[in-house]
Amino acid sequence: MDLYHIAAQLVRTALAVASLLAASGASAVRADITLVEHGRSEYRIVIAANPLPSEQYAAEELQKYLERIAGVRLPIVADGEPRTDREIVLGSATPPGESRAESAQAPILDGFTLRTAGERLAIAGEGPRGTLYGVYALLEEKLGVRWFAPDAEIVPRMESVVLPALSETHNPAFEYREVFWSEFMQNADFAARHRLNGNSYSLADKHGGRMAVYHPFVHSFDLLVPPALFESHPEYFPLIDGERRGGYVQRCLSNPDVLRMSTERVEQWIQEHPEATIISVSQNDAFNNCQCPECKAIDDAEGSPAASLLRFVNAIAAAVEKQHPQIRIDTLAYQYTRKPPKTIRPHKNVIMRLCSIECCFAHPLDQCPAEENRRFVEDIRAWQPIAPRLYVWDYTTNFGHYQQPFPNLHALQANVQFFVNHGVKGLFEQGNYSRGGHGEMEPLRAYLLAKLLWDPDADVQRHADEFLKAYYGNAAEKIRQYLDLAEQQVETKGAHAHIFDRPTAPYLTDELLDQAERLFDEAEGLAENAAVRQRVQTARLPIWYVKLATNRVGGEQRSETLKRFLAVAREAGISHISEGRSLEDWAEEMGAAGR
Repeated sequence: MDLYHIAAQLVRTALAVASLLAASGASAVRADITLVEHGRSEYRIVIAANPLPSEQYAAEELQKYLERIAGVRLPIVADGEPRTDREIVLGSATPPGESRAESAQAPILDGFTLRTAGERLAIAGEGPRGTLYGVYALLEEKLGVRWFAPDAEIVPRMESVVLPALSETHNPAFEYREVFWSEFMQNADFAARHRLNGNSYSLADKHGGRMAVYHPFVHSFDLLVPPALFESHPEYFPLIDGERRGGYVQRCLSNPDVLRMSTERVEQWIQEHPEATIISVSQNDAFNNCQCPECKAIDDAEGSPAASLLRFVNAIAAAVEKQHPQIRIDTLAYQYTRKPPKTIRPHKNVIMRLCSIECCFAHPLDQCPAEENRRFVEDIRAWQPIAPRLYVWDYTTNFGHYQQPFPNLHALQANVQFFVNHGVKGLFEQGNYSRGGHGEMEPLRAYLLAKLLWDPDADVQRHADEFLKAYYGNAAEKIRQYLDLAEQQVETKGAHAHIFDRPTAPYLTDELLDQAERLFDEAEGLAENAAVRQRVQTARLPIWYVKLATNRVGGEQRSETLKRFLAVAREAGISHISEGRSLEDWAEEMGAAGR
Protein backbone atom coordinates (compact mmCIF):
# COMPACT_ATOMS: atom_id res chain seq x y z
CA MET A 1 0.00 0.00 0.00
CA ASP A 2 1.46 3.43 -0.98
CA LEU A 3 1.74 6.41 1.36
CA TYR A 4 -1.29 8.11 -0.18
CA HIS A 5 -3.58 5.18 0.62
CA ILE A 6 -2.10 4.80 4.09
CA ALA A 7 -2.80 8.46 4.79
CA ALA A 8 -6.32 8.18 3.39
CA GLN A 9 -6.94 5.14 5.57
CA LEU A 10 -5.87 7.04 8.69
CA VAL A 11 -8.11 9.97 7.83
CA ARG A 12 -11.13 7.73 7.26
CA THR A 13 -10.55 5.92 10.54
CA ALA A 14 -10.20 9.20 12.44
CA LEU A 15 -13.41 10.54 10.90
CA ALA A 16 -15.30 7.37 11.78
CA VAL A 17 -14.15 7.52 15.40
CA ALA A 18 -15.03 11.22 15.62
CA SER A 19 -18.48 10.51 14.19
CA LEU A 20 -19.09 7.76 16.71
CA LEU A 21 -17.98 10.04 19.53
CA ALA A 22 -20.36 12.76 18.39
CA ALA A 23 -23.22 10.29 18.02
CA SER A 24 -22.74 9.03 21.57
CA GLY A 25 -22.60 12.55 23.00
CA ALA A 26 -19.24 11.79 24.58
CA SER A 27 -16.56 14.44 24.59
CA ALA A 28 -13.77 11.93 25.06
CA VAL A 29 -13.25 8.21 24.75
CA ARG A 30 -13.95 6.53 28.08
CA ALA A 31 -11.21 4.62 29.83
CA ASP A 32 -13.19 1.40 29.56
CA ILE A 33 -16.62 -0.05 29.01
CA THR A 34 -18.23 -2.81 31.06
CA LEU A 35 -20.17 -5.26 28.92
CA VAL A 36 -21.06 -7.55 31.83
CA GLU A 37 -20.98 -6.70 35.53
CA HIS A 38 -21.52 -9.37 38.20
CA GLY A 39 -23.41 -11.61 35.82
CA ARG A 40 -25.71 -8.89 34.43
CA SER A 41 -25.66 -6.79 31.28
CA GLU A 42 -27.69 -4.01 29.67
CA TYR A 43 -25.95 -4.53 26.32
CA ARG A 44 -27.36 -5.86 23.08
CA ILE A 45 -25.81 -6.80 19.77
CA VAL A 46 -27.00 -4.72 16.81
CA ILE A 47 -26.78 -5.91 13.21
CA ALA A 48 -28.21 -4.57 9.96
CA ALA A 49 -31.86 -5.19 9.16
CA ASN A 50 -30.69 -7.26 6.19
CA PRO A 51 -27.28 -8.48 7.33
CA LEU A 52 -24.78 -10.47 5.38
CA PRO A 53 -24.85 -14.14 6.45
CA SER A 54 -21.40 -13.60 7.97
CA GLU A 55 -22.64 -10.60 9.98
CA GLN A 56 -25.53 -12.66 11.34
CA TYR A 57 -23.08 -15.43 12.21
CA ALA A 58 -20.68 -12.92 13.78
CA ALA A 59 -23.49 -11.78 16.09
CA GLU A 60 -24.33 -15.38 16.98
CA GLU A 61 -20.70 -16.26 17.67
CA LEU A 62 -20.26 -13.19 19.86
CA GLN A 63 -23.48 -13.97 21.71
CA LYS A 64 -22.47 -17.60 22.23
CA TYR A 65 -18.98 -16.93 23.53
CA LEU A 66 -20.00 -14.05 25.79
CA GLU A 67 -22.56 -16.36 27.33
CA ARG A 68 -19.90 -19.00 27.88
CA ILE A 69 -17.52 -16.40 29.33
CA ALA A 70 -19.91 -14.55 31.65
CA GLY A 71 -23.16 -16.50 31.71
CA VAL A 72 -25.16 -13.70 30.08
CA ARG A 73 -26.93 -14.06 26.75
CA LEU A 74 -27.07 -10.69 24.98
CA PRO A 75 -30.03 -10.16 22.65
CA ILE A 76 -29.41 -9.68 18.93
CA VAL A 77 -31.52 -6.89 17.45
CA ALA A 78 -31.87 -5.39 13.98
CA ASP A 79 -30.70 -1.97 12.97
CA GLY A 80 -33.68 0.41 12.92
CA GLU A 81 -35.16 -0.57 16.26
CA PRO A 82 -35.10 2.03 19.06
CA ARG A 83 -31.47 2.47 20.07
CA THR A 84 -29.73 2.62 23.41
CA ASP A 85 -26.33 3.83 24.57
CA ARG A 86 -25.15 0.33 25.48
CA GLU A 87 -24.72 -1.51 22.22
CA ILE A 88 -22.24 -3.68 20.36
CA VAL A 89 -22.74 -2.55 16.76
CA LEU A 90 -21.59 -5.02 14.13
CA GLY A 91 -20.77 -4.65 10.47
CA SER A 92 -23.08 -2.60 8.31
CA ALA A 93 -25.42 -1.71 11.17
CA THR A 94 -25.31 2.05 11.69
CA PRO A 95 -24.76 3.71 15.06
CA PRO A 96 -27.02 6.76 15.54
CA GLY A 97 -25.68 9.83 13.81
CA GLU A 98 -23.35 7.91 11.47
CA SER A 99 -23.64 7.08 7.82
CA ARG A 100 -23.53 3.42 6.90
CA ALA A 101 -20.23 3.92 5.10
CA GLU A 102 -18.62 5.47 8.18
CA SER A 103 -19.69 2.58 10.38
CA ALA A 104 -18.04 -0.02 8.18
CA GLN A 105 -14.60 1.50 7.74
CA ALA A 106 -11.75 -0.92 7.17
CA PRO A 107 -9.12 -0.12 4.59
CA ILE A 108 -8.48 -3.48 2.92
CA LEU A 109 -10.21 -6.78 2.36
CA ASP A 110 -10.67 -8.84 5.54
CA GLY A 111 -9.48 -5.97 7.74
CA PHE A 112 -11.57 -4.55 10.55
CA THR A 113 -11.78 -1.86 13.19
CA LEU A 114 -12.54 -2.16 16.90
CA ARG A 115 -13.75 1.16 18.34
CA THR A 116 -15.31 2.30 21.58
CA ALA A 117 -17.02 5.60 22.24
CA GLY A 118 -19.16 6.39 25.23
CA GLU A 119 -20.76 3.09 26.23
CA ARG A 120 -20.79 1.77 22.69
CA LEU A 121 -18.52 -0.76 20.95
CA ALA A 122 -18.40 -0.95 17.14
CA ILE A 123 -16.85 -3.82 15.17
CA ALA A 124 -16.82 -3.13 11.45
CA GLY A 125 -15.00 -5.06 8.76
CA GLU A 126 -14.23 -4.85 5.08
CA GLY A 127 -15.73 -7.40 2.70
CA PRO A 128 -17.77 -10.45 3.60
CA ARG A 129 -15.37 -11.70 6.29
CA GLY A 130 -14.02 -8.59 8.01
CA THR A 131 -16.69 -8.16 10.68
CA LEU A 132 -16.60 -11.85 11.60
CA TYR A 133 -12.82 -11.63 11.92
CA GLY A 134 -13.24 -8.57 14.12
CA VAL A 135 -15.48 -10.53 16.48
CA TYR A 136 -12.95 -13.35 16.66
CA ALA A 137 -10.14 -10.87 17.32
CA LEU A 138 -12.13 -9.31 20.15
CA LEU A 139 -12.80 -12.72 21.71
CA GLU A 140 -9.22 -13.89 21.34
CA GLU A 141 -7.11 -10.81 21.88
CA LYS A 142 -9.25 -8.92 24.40
CA LEU A 143 -11.16 -11.67 26.23
CA GLY A 144 -8.70 -14.58 26.24
CA VAL A 145 -10.54 -17.16 24.13
CA ARG A 146 -8.15 -19.58 22.42
CA TRP A 147 -8.70 -22.04 19.57
CA PHE A 148 -5.54 -24.14 19.80
CA ALA A 149 -6.90 -27.17 17.94
CA PRO A 150 -10.32 -28.49 17.00
CA ASP A 151 -10.24 -30.49 20.24
CA ALA A 152 -8.52 -27.84 22.38
CA GLU A 153 -10.56 -24.69 22.93
CA ILE A 154 -10.07 -22.40 25.93
CA VAL A 155 -12.90 -20.12 27.06
CA PRO A 156 -12.15 -18.23 30.30
CA ARG A 157 -14.88 -17.63 32.88
CA MET A 158 -15.43 -14.05 34.08
CA GLU A 159 -17.95 -12.53 36.43
CA SER A 160 -17.46 -9.16 34.75
CA VAL A 161 -16.35 -8.34 31.21
CA VAL A 162 -14.54 -5.01 30.93
CA LEU A 163 -12.94 -3.66 27.76
CA PRO A 164 -10.34 -0.91 27.55
CA ALA A 165 -10.81 2.04 25.23
CA LEU A 166 -10.36 0.76 21.68
CA SER A 167 -9.52 2.51 18.46
CA GLU A 168 -7.76 -0.11 16.40
CA THR A 169 -7.52 -1.08 12.76
CA HIS A 170 -6.28 -4.58 11.92
CA ASN A 171 -5.31 -5.68 8.43
CA PRO A 172 -3.93 -9.00 7.20
CA ALA A 173 -0.42 -9.16 5.83
CA PHE A 174 -1.59 -11.39 2.93
CA GLU A 175 -4.77 -11.18 0.90
CA TYR A 176 -4.80 -14.97 0.47
CA ARG A 177 -3.99 -17.15 3.49
CA GLU A 178 -4.04 -20.93 3.31
CA VAL A 179 -2.57 -23.30 5.89
CA PHE A 180 -2.91 -26.58 4.03
CA TRP A 181 -2.97 -28.81 7.09
CA SER A 182 -5.73 -31.25 7.99
CA GLU A 183 -6.86 -29.37 11.13
CA PHE A 184 -8.08 -26.45 9.04
CA MET A 185 -9.13 -28.33 5.92
CA GLN A 186 -11.55 -30.53 7.84
CA ASN A 187 -13.03 -27.88 10.13
CA ALA A 188 -14.33 -24.73 8.48
CA ASP A 189 -15.23 -23.07 11.79
CA PHE A 190 -11.67 -23.59 13.01
CA ALA A 191 -10.27 -22.10 9.79
CA ALA A 192 -12.55 -19.06 10.00
CA ARG A 193 -11.62 -18.43 13.63
CA HIS A 194 -8.00 -18.24 12.53
CA ARG A 195 -8.92 -15.80 9.72
CA LEU A 196 -7.86 -18.17 6.94
CA ASN A 197 -9.60 -17.70 3.61
CA GLY A 198 -8.05 -20.26 1.26
CA ASN A 199 -9.39 -22.52 -1.44
CA SER A 200 -9.27 -25.82 0.47
CA TYR A 201 -11.63 -24.86 3.30
CA SER A 202 -15.37 -25.54 3.24
CA LEU A 203 -16.13 -21.95 4.16
CA ALA A 204 -19.85 -21.30 3.83
CA ASP A 205 -21.67 -18.01 3.38
CA LYS A 206 -21.83 -17.67 7.16
CA HIS A 207 -18.01 -17.65 7.21
CA GLY A 208 -17.88 -15.06 4.43
CA GLY A 209 -16.80 -17.66 1.87
CA ARG A 210 -13.32 -17.97 0.43
CA MET A 211 -11.13 -15.23 -0.95
CA ALA A 212 -9.51 -17.56 -3.50
CA VAL A 213 -11.80 -20.04 -5.26
CA TYR A 214 -9.79 -22.09 -7.72
CA HIS A 215 -10.82 -24.24 -10.63
CA PRO A 216 -8.92 -26.42 -11.06
CA PHE A 217 -6.25 -26.29 -8.38
CA VAL A 218 -2.81 -26.27 -10.07
CA HIS A 219 -1.13 -28.81 -12.39
CA SER A 220 -3.85 -28.40 -14.98
CA PHE A 221 -2.22 -29.33 -18.29
CA ASP A 222 -3.81 -32.78 -18.41
CA LEU A 223 -7.22 -31.16 -18.03
CA LEU A 224 -6.53 -28.53 -20.66
CA VAL A 225 -5.18 -30.95 -23.26
CA PRO A 226 -6.11 -34.53 -22.27
CA PRO A 227 -3.39 -37.20 -22.45
CA ALA A 228 -5.64 -39.39 -24.64
CA LEU A 229 -5.05 -36.99 -27.53
CA PHE A 230 -1.45 -38.17 -27.83
CA GLU A 231 -2.40 -41.01 -30.20
CA SER A 232 -4.11 -38.72 -32.70
CA HIS A 233 -2.15 -35.52 -32.10
CA PRO A 234 1.38 -36.19 -30.83
CA GLU A 235 2.29 -32.66 -31.95
CA TYR A 236 0.36 -31.34 -28.92
CA PHE A 237 2.88 -32.99 -26.62
CA PRO A 238 6.54 -32.21 -25.86
CA LEU A 239 9.41 -33.05 -28.11
CA ILE A 240 12.09 -34.58 -25.87
CA ASP A 241 15.36 -36.05 -27.19
CA GLY A 242 14.04 -35.90 -30.73
CA GLU A 243 10.67 -37.59 -30.23
CA ARG A 244 7.20 -36.64 -29.04
CA ARG A 245 6.41 -38.01 -25.59
CA GLY A 246 3.09 -38.93 -24.04
CA GLY A 247 2.27 -39.80 -20.46
CA TYR A 248 2.53 -37.38 -17.57
CA VAL A 249 4.40 -34.65 -19.42
CA GLN A 250 4.03 -30.98 -20.26
CA ARG A 251 2.59 -29.71 -23.56
CA CYS A 252 4.04 -28.11 -26.68
CA LEU A 253 3.25 -24.54 -25.74
CA SER A 254 4.18 -23.07 -29.12
CA ASN A 255 1.54 -25.17 -30.90
CA PRO A 256 -1.39 -22.89 -31.89
CA ASP A 257 -3.93 -25.68 -31.48
CA VAL A 258 -2.79 -26.26 -27.90
CA LEU A 259 -3.35 -22.57 -27.20
CA ARG A 260 -6.75 -22.59 -28.91
CA MET A 261 -7.94 -25.72 -27.06
CA SER A 262 -6.67 -24.44 -23.73
CA THR A 263 -8.32 -21.06 -24.13
CA GLU A 264 -11.62 -22.71 -25.03
CA ARG A 265 -11.36 -25.02 -22.03
CA VAL A 266 -10.69 -22.09 -19.69
CA GLU A 267 -13.76 -20.30 -21.06
CA GLN A 268 -15.77 -23.48 -20.49
CA TRP A 269 -14.56 -23.72 -16.87
CA ILE A 270 -15.58 -20.12 -16.21
CA GLN A 271 -19.09 -20.84 -17.47
CA GLU A 272 -19.39 -24.11 -15.55
CA HIS A 273 -17.93 -22.76 -12.31
CA PRO A 274 -19.27 -19.24 -11.77
CA GLU A 275 -18.03 -19.38 -8.16
CA ALA A 276 -14.41 -19.56 -9.33
CA THR A 277 -12.30 -16.43 -9.01
CA ILE A 278 -9.00 -17.98 -10.13
CA ILE A 279 -8.41 -20.37 -13.03
CA SER A 280 -5.26 -22.48 -13.00
CA VAL A 281 -3.23 -22.72 -16.20
CA SER A 282 -0.19 -24.42 -14.79
CA GLN A 283 2.37 -27.06 -15.63
CA ASN A 284 2.06 -30.65 -14.58
CA ASP A 285 3.94 -31.83 -11.49
CA ALA A 286 6.87 -33.08 -13.54
CA PHE A 287 9.68 -31.85 -15.76
CA ASN A 288 9.41 -33.20 -19.35
CA ASN A 289 8.97 -29.80 -20.99
CA CYS A 290 9.01 -29.33 -24.72
CA GLN A 291 12.31 -28.95 -26.59
CA CYS A 292 10.91 -28.41 -30.08
CA PRO A 293 12.66 -25.67 -32.11
CA GLU A 294 9.93 -23.08 -31.44
CA CYS A 295 9.71 -23.67 -27.68
CA LYS A 296 13.45 -23.99 -27.28
CA ALA A 297 14.16 -20.82 -29.23
CA ILE A 298 12.11 -18.61 -26.94
CA ASP A 299 13.37 -20.34 -23.80
CA ASP A 300 16.99 -19.97 -24.88
CA ALA A 301 16.53 -16.33 -25.85
CA GLU A 302 14.85 -15.52 -22.52
CA GLY A 303 17.20 -17.61 -20.39
CA SER A 304 14.50 -19.76 -18.78
CA PRO A 305 11.85 -22.35 -19.72
CA ALA A 306 9.44 -20.02 -17.93
CA ALA A 307 9.43 -18.02 -21.17
CA SER A 308 7.39 -20.43 -23.29
CA LEU A 309 5.09 -21.10 -20.35
CA LEU A 310 4.48 -17.44 -19.59
CA ARG A 311 3.91 -16.50 -23.23
CA PHE A 312 1.27 -19.26 -23.40
CA VAL A 313 -0.37 -18.23 -20.10
CA ASN A 314 -0.35 -14.55 -21.07
CA ALA A 315 -2.18 -15.29 -24.31
CA ILE A 316 -4.94 -17.11 -22.42
CA ALA A 317 -5.09 -14.40 -19.76
CA ALA A 318 -5.46 -11.64 -22.36
CA ALA A 319 -8.26 -13.53 -24.10
CA VAL A 320 -10.11 -14.21 -20.83
CA GLU A 321 -9.79 -10.62 -19.64
CA LYS A 322 -11.98 -9.32 -22.49
CA GLN A 323 -15.13 -11.02 -21.21
CA HIS A 324 -14.18 -11.81 -17.61
CA PRO A 325 -12.10 -8.96 -16.14
CA GLN A 326 -12.75 -10.26 -12.61
CA ILE A 327 -11.01 -13.61 -13.28
CA ARG A 328 -7.34 -14.14 -12.55
CA ILE A 329 -5.17 -16.78 -14.18
CA ASP A 330 -2.81 -18.61 -11.85
CA THR A 331 0.37 -20.31 -12.98
CA LEU A 332 3.43 -21.76 -11.28
CA ALA A 333 7.05 -20.71 -11.10
CA TYR A 334 8.03 -24.22 -10.11
CA GLN A 335 11.16 -26.29 -10.52
CA TYR A 336 12.27 -25.77 -14.14
CA THR A 337 10.14 -22.59 -14.56
CA ARG A 338 11.13 -20.92 -11.30
CA LYS A 339 13.60 -18.48 -12.83
CA PRO A 340 11.81 -15.57 -14.56
CA PRO A 341 12.43 -14.82 -18.25
CA LYS A 342 14.54 -11.84 -19.22
CA THR A 343 11.89 -9.68 -20.89
CA ILE A 344 8.50 -11.41 -20.91
CA ARG A 345 6.28 -10.10 -18.13
CA PRO A 346 3.14 -11.67 -16.65
CA HIS A 347 -0.09 -10.16 -17.95
CA LYS A 348 -1.85 -7.92 -15.44
CA ASN A 349 -4.43 -10.58 -14.50
CA VAL A 350 -1.85 -13.35 -13.99
CA ILE A 351 -0.87 -14.66 -10.56
CA MET A 352 2.65 -16.04 -10.40
CA ARG A 353 2.87 -18.72 -7.70
CA LEU A 354 6.51 -19.25 -6.78
CA CYS A 355 7.38 -22.59 -5.16
CA SER A 356 10.12 -23.23 -2.60
CA ILE A 357 10.19 -27.03 -2.92
CA GLU A 358 13.97 -27.43 -3.30
CA CYS A 359 14.93 -25.37 -0.27
CA CYS A 360 16.39 -26.15 3.12
CA PHE A 361 13.79 -25.33 5.77
CA ALA A 362 15.94 -25.84 8.85
CA HIS A 363 17.14 -22.25 8.54
CA PRO A 364 15.48 -19.04 7.35
CA LEU A 365 15.38 -19.05 3.56
CA ASP A 366 17.48 -15.92 3.16
CA GLN A 367 19.99 -16.80 5.89
CA CYS A 368 20.79 -20.40 4.98
CA PRO A 369 24.12 -20.87 3.18
CA ALA A 370 22.76 -23.78 1.09
CA GLU A 371 23.05 -23.19 -2.66
CA GLU A 372 19.41 -24.12 -3.22
CA ASN A 373 18.32 -21.33 -0.86
CA ARG A 374 20.61 -18.80 -2.47
CA ARG A 375 19.05 -19.53 -5.87
CA PHE A 376 15.51 -19.31 -4.48
CA VAL A 377 16.27 -15.93 -2.94
CA GLU A 378 17.60 -14.74 -6.30
CA ASP A 379 14.43 -15.90 -8.04
CA ILE A 380 11.95 -14.29 -5.66
CA ARG A 381 13.88 -11.03 -5.86
CA ALA A 382 13.70 -11.24 -9.64
CA TRP A 383 9.95 -11.94 -9.70
CA GLN A 384 9.04 -9.26 -7.15
CA PRO A 385 9.25 -6.20 -9.41
CA ILE A 386 7.68 -7.82 -12.49
CA ALA A 387 4.82 -9.98 -11.15
CA PRO A 388 1.54 -8.04 -10.88
CA ARG A 389 0.49 -10.44 -8.12
CA LEU A 390 3.00 -12.77 -6.47
CA TYR A 391 1.90 -15.79 -4.45
CA VAL A 392 4.12 -18.42 -2.82
CA TRP A 393 3.64 -22.15 -2.35
CA ASP A 394 5.72 -23.00 0.72
CA TYR A 395 6.42 -26.37 2.36
CA THR A 396 6.32 -27.04 6.09
CA THR A 397 6.61 -30.78 6.70
CA ASN A 398 8.47 -33.86 5.49
CA PHE A 399 6.24 -35.29 2.76
CA GLY A 400 8.10 -38.56 2.50
CA HIS A 401 7.84 -39.19 6.26
CA TYR A 402 5.06 -37.35 8.08
CA GLN A 403 6.10 -39.15 11.26
CA GLN A 404 9.65 -37.89 11.44
CA PRO A 405 11.17 -34.88 13.22
CA PHE A 406 11.26 -31.87 10.93
CA PRO A 407 13.18 -29.10 12.75
CA ASN A 408 11.75 -26.01 11.10
CA LEU A 409 9.71 -24.34 13.84
CA HIS A 410 12.28 -21.66 14.59
CA ALA A 411 12.45 -20.68 10.88
CA LEU A 412 8.72 -20.27 10.25
CA GLN A 413 8.43 -16.64 11.28
CA ALA A 414 11.56 -15.50 9.48
CA ASN A 415 10.34 -17.14 6.27
CA VAL A 416 6.89 -15.56 6.44
CA GLN A 417 8.48 -12.16 7.08
CA PHE A 418 10.82 -12.75 4.14
CA PHE A 419 7.84 -13.34 1.87
CA VAL A 420 6.08 -10.17 3.05
CA ASN A 421 9.23 -8.15 2.53
CA HIS A 422 9.45 -9.38 -1.06
CA GLY A 423 5.98 -8.39 -2.15
CA VAL A 424 4.15 -11.69 -1.71
CA LYS A 425 0.36 -11.20 -1.53
CA GLY A 426 -0.77 -14.78 -1.04
CA LEU A 427 0.80 -17.60 0.94
CA PHE A 428 0.00 -21.31 0.77
CA GLU A 429 1.68 -23.31 3.53
CA GLN A 430 1.51 -26.98 2.60
CA GLY A 431 1.72 -29.58 5.32
CA ASN A 432 0.17 -32.92 6.20
CA TYR A 433 -3.21 -32.71 4.50
CA SER A 434 -4.09 -36.39 4.93
CA ARG A 435 -7.47 -37.41 6.28
CA GLY A 436 -6.10 -38.39 9.68
CA GLY A 437 -3.57 -35.59 10.17
CA HIS A 438 -1.37 -35.72 13.27
CA GLY A 439 2.00 -35.57 11.60
CA GLU A 440 5.06 -34.59 13.63
CA MET A 441 4.05 -31.74 16.01
CA GLU A 442 1.24 -30.97 13.57
CA PRO A 443 -1.23 -29.16 15.86
CA LEU A 444 1.43 -26.74 17.09
CA ARG A 445 2.93 -26.09 13.67
CA ALA A 446 -0.47 -25.49 12.05
CA TYR A 447 -1.51 -23.13 14.86
CA LEU A 448 1.67 -21.03 14.59
CA LEU A 449 1.40 -20.82 10.82
CA ALA A 450 -2.15 -19.50 11.07
CA LYS A 451 -1.00 -16.80 13.47
CA LEU A 452 1.86 -15.79 11.18
CA LEU A 453 -0.22 -15.60 8.01
CA TRP A 454 -2.36 -12.93 9.62
CA ASP A 455 0.47 -11.15 11.46
CA PRO A 456 4.07 -12.01 10.47
CA ASP A 457 5.29 -10.03 13.49
CA ALA A 458 3.20 -11.99 15.98
CA ASP A 459 4.80 -12.99 19.27
CA VAL A 460 5.52 -16.57 18.24
CA GLN A 461 7.19 -17.46 21.53
CA ARG A 462 4.08 -16.43 23.47
CA HIS A 463 1.78 -18.29 21.10
CA ALA A 464 3.92 -21.43 21.34
CA ASP A 465 4.11 -21.26 25.13
CA GLU A 466 0.35 -20.80 25.41
CA PHE A 467 -0.26 -23.71 23.07
CA LEU A 468 2.12 -26.08 24.83
CA LYS A 469 0.68 -25.29 28.25
CA ALA A 470 -2.91 -25.75 27.10
CA TYR A 471 -2.34 -28.80 24.90
CA TYR A 472 0.19 -30.73 26.96
CA GLY A 473 -0.68 -29.53 30.45
CA ASN A 474 1.85 -30.54 33.09
CA ALA A 475 4.02 -32.13 30.39
CA ALA A 476 4.46 -28.85 28.49
CA GLU A 477 7.98 -28.11 29.68
CA LYS A 478 9.25 -31.54 28.65
CA ILE A 479 7.75 -31.11 25.19
CA ARG A 480 9.42 -27.71 24.97
CA GLN A 481 12.77 -29.30 25.88
CA TYR A 482 12.25 -31.92 23.17
CA LEU A 483 11.56 -29.25 20.54
CA ASP A 484 14.66 -27.32 21.58
CA LEU A 485 16.70 -30.51 21.44
CA ALA A 486 15.51 -31.32 17.92
CA GLU A 487 16.30 -27.86 16.63
CA GLN A 488 19.74 -27.86 18.24
CA GLN A 489 20.68 -30.66 15.85
CA VAL A 490 20.47 -28.30 12.87
CA GLU A 491 21.48 -25.13 14.67
CA THR A 492 24.73 -26.33 16.19
CA LYS A 493 25.76 -28.92 13.62
CA GLY A 494 25.05 -27.02 10.44
CA ALA A 495 22.70 -29.69 9.08
CA HIS A 496 20.03 -28.89 6.51
CA ALA A 497 16.47 -30.19 6.36
CA HIS A 498 14.54 -30.82 3.14
CA ILE A 499 11.02 -32.05 2.60
CA PHE A 500 11.96 -35.53 1.44
CA ASP A 501 14.80 -36.27 3.89
CA ARG A 502 15.04 -39.91 4.84
CA PRO A 503 15.14 -41.20 8.44
CA THR A 504 18.91 -41.50 8.02
CA ALA A 505 19.24 -37.69 7.83
CA PRO A 506 22.30 -36.47 9.77
CA TYR A 507 20.26 -34.40 12.23
CA LEU A 508 18.40 -37.53 13.43
CA THR A 509 21.24 -38.59 15.71
CA ASP A 510 21.41 -41.30 18.36
CA GLU A 511 21.87 -38.52 20.88
CA LEU A 512 18.59 -36.91 19.82
CA LEU A 513 16.68 -40.19 19.96
CA ASP A 514 18.08 -41.23 23.34
CA GLN A 515 17.49 -37.87 25.02
CA ALA A 516 14.03 -37.59 23.44
CA GLU A 517 13.03 -40.98 24.83
CA ARG A 518 13.96 -39.83 28.35
CA LEU A 519 12.04 -36.57 27.93
CA PHE A 520 8.94 -38.36 26.69
CA ASP A 521 9.12 -40.88 29.54
CA GLU A 522 9.06 -37.94 31.93
CA ALA A 523 6.33 -36.19 29.96
CA GLU A 524 4.05 -39.21 30.05
CA GLY A 525 4.59 -39.47 33.78
CA LEU A 526 3.57 -35.84 34.22
CA ALA A 527 0.41 -36.05 32.11
CA GLU A 528 -2.54 -35.21 34.34
CA ASN A 529 -5.18 -37.19 32.45
CA ALA A 530 -5.70 -39.68 29.64
CA ALA A 531 -6.29 -37.01 26.99
CA VAL A 532 -2.99 -35.25 27.70
CA ARG A 533 -1.18 -38.58 27.90
CA GLN A 534 -2.51 -39.53 24.48
CA ARG A 535 -1.29 -36.22 23.02
CA VAL A 536 2.16 -36.78 24.52
CA GLN A 537 2.29 -40.28 23.09
CA THR A 538 1.29 -38.97 19.65
CA ALA A 539 4.09 -36.40 19.86
CA ARG A 540 6.48 -39.26 20.64
CA LEU A 541 5.66 -41.24 17.49
CA PRO A 542 8.39 -39.57 15.36
CA ILE A 543 11.09 -40.89 17.69
CA TRP A 544 9.80 -44.44 17.42
CA TYR A 545 9.34 -44.02 13.67
CA VAL A 546 12.98 -43.12 13.11
CA LYS A 547 14.12 -46.01 15.28
CA LEU A 548 11.97 -48.46 13.35
CA ALA A 549 12.83 -47.09 9.91
CA THR A 550 16.59 -47.18 10.56
CA ASN A 551 16.63 -50.52 12.40
CA ARG A 552 17.98 -48.95 15.58
CA VAL A 553 15.87 -51.40 17.53
CA GLY A 554 15.82 -55.13 16.89
CA GLY A 555 14.37 -58.40 18.04
CA GLU A 556 11.65 -58.34 20.68
CA GLN A 557 12.23 -54.64 21.31
CA ARG A 558 11.48 -53.87 17.67
CA SER A 559 8.23 -55.84 17.76
CA GLU A 560 7.15 -54.11 20.94
CA THR A 561 8.04 -50.65 19.59
CA LEU A 562 6.11 -51.29 16.38
CA LYS A 563 3.12 -52.57 18.33
CA ARG A 564 3.10 -49.48 20.55
CA PHE A 565 3.59 -47.17 17.56
CA LEU A 566 0.59 -48.59 15.71
CA ALA A 567 -1.62 -48.59 18.80
CA VAL A 568 -0.97 -44.91 19.47
CA ALA A 569 -1.22 -43.95 15.78
CA ARG A 570 -4.53 -45.72 15.33
CA GLU A 571 -5.94 -44.20 18.50
CA ALA A 572 -4.96 -40.74 17.21
CA GLY A 573 -6.72 -41.49 13.91
CA ILE A 574 -3.58 -41.20 11.76
CA SER A 575 -4.35 -42.33 8.22
CA HIS A 576 -1.07 -41.72 6.37
CA ILE A 577 2.58 -42.25 7.13
CA SER A 578 3.62 -40.12 4.14
CA GLU A 579 2.01 -38.20 1.31
CA GLY A 580 1.63 -41.35 -0.77
CA ARG A 581 1.43 -44.19 1.75
CA SER A 582 -1.28 -45.07 4.22
CA LEU A 583 -0.53 -46.12 7.77
CA GLU A 584 -1.99 -49.57 7.16
CA ASP A 585 0.07 -50.16 4.01
CA TRP A 586 3.18 -49.19 5.95
CA ALA A 587 2.17 -51.47 8.82
CA GLU A 588 1.80 -54.36 6.41
CA GLU A 589 5.23 -53.66 4.93
CA MET A 590 6.64 -53.61 8.44
CA GLY A 591 5.07 -57.01 9.12
CA ALA A 592 2.54 -55.84 11.68
CA ALA A 593 -0.75 -55.19 9.91
CA GLY A 594 -2.80 -56.98 12.54
CA ARG A 595 -4.28 -55.06 15.42
